[in-house]
Amino acid sequence: MAEGQTSVVTSPVAGEFITRSAEDTFALARRIGERLEGRAIFLLTGDLGAGKTVFAKGLAAGLGIDPAEVTSPSYTLTNIHEGRRRMYHVDLYRLESADGIGLDEILEEENAVVVVEWAERLDRAPPDSIRVKLEYLSNSERRISIQQSD
Repeated sequence: MAEGQTSVVTSPVAGEFITRSAEDTFALARRIGERLEGRAIFLLTGDLGAGKTVFAKGLAAGLGIDPAEVTSPSYTLTNIHEGRRRMYHVDLYRLESADGIGLDEILEEENAVVVVEWAERLDRAPPDSIRVKLEYLSNSERRISIQQSD
């Protein structure tokens, strides 16, 4: 893949998945992280407690980052983790909008993986981002829809 080009996640990673535990959600995201080459932007949406941070921890593990170091950056807004690729973990929960927090510079960094929780607070989705919607089905089950944006 050319330097600076966005990684495109295609089938069998893209699609709809049912996970039956946090461990299943973690494992799904880890498999995705292991396959990433180049830059990728993940836009995570879902209710509070739906598993967004668990998904981010799984991606981190797939990138060779200790998942124990990945915590929700609700108060710091952005955490940076170093692994096979640099991962920016951004949480927009406490913001009305992402304007003015320097997100544009992060989104343009070559070869970085960017994970944005509460991505519905973005004014616009970056091109070639990967949308991940996590939905409650029951206390333990989640529907995870993954698709490449236009």
